[in-house]
Amino acid sequence: MTEPILRTDHLCKNFGAIFAVNSVSIGFAAGQVHAIIGPNGAGKTTLIDLLSGDTQPTSGGIYFKGRDVTRAPVDRVSRLGVGRSYQKTNIFPRFTCEQNCWLGAQSRLPNSMRFLRPASSYSQVRERTQRALELCRLDHRGQAIAGTLSYGEQRQLEIGMMLATGPELLLLDEPLAGMGNEEAADVIELLKELAKDHTLILIEHDMDAVFAVAEAMTVMVSGQVLASGTPEVIRNNAEVQDAYLGTGEDH
Repeated sequence: MTEPILRTDHLCKNFGAIFAVNSVSIGFAAGQVHAIIGPNGAGKTTLIDLLSGDTQPTSGGIYFKGRDVTRAPVDRVSRLGVGRSYQKTNIFPRFTCEQNCWLGAQSRLPNSMRFLRPASSYSQVRERTQRALELCRLDHRGQAIAGTLSYGEQRQLEIGMMLATGPELLLLDEPLAGMGNEEAADVIELLKELAKDHTLILIEHDMDAVFAVAEAMTVMVSGQVLASGTPEVIRNNAEVQDAYLGTGEDH
């Protein structure tokens, strides 16, 4: 069996007496869309925080491409090839879309903090920026001020900023949150396109969207893994239906 691109080994994170993540062991296959679902308070976002390096675990291990990144800081995890978006849109609203993506692309240069050379002279950064705008479907909006974009476009831009860093694996925390049906449909199509060349791990409450894009699913309840498997296995799991999905025919 092929080694997962990312895996956890009995991963735990507690806040005092409360375990937000409790002995979670999951393997994420390269090139798949893997959805993490569960009720509010299940520990999903804390798990993503741990995988991205935003939060340090209490115990257990995290391994990316066979490398131990359990205690790695967030910038090192990012440089290794892990991108992350957040529940709350995280962009620079006064910058243009191009400038937002440029910052992500320039962060990958070994001399990204040298300011004497004009930024526009970096051809590699310019190419990365343009590619990111194309991938997030905002290449026609490059000179638009980010704060004037629609909410859905701002979410796309955040994904573009992440793509500008050149990640292999994308951690997406509720990418459809707060969207109307039309915007959500656009982002679902974007995720399907990105899945052709990236591994995606996403948290999402929209079950129609999850079943439309996910190839593997993990259900968390109270900080623990209740079930993992294909969407069909999860859909027909009686424990999952009782704990989260419900028994209606719409799922």
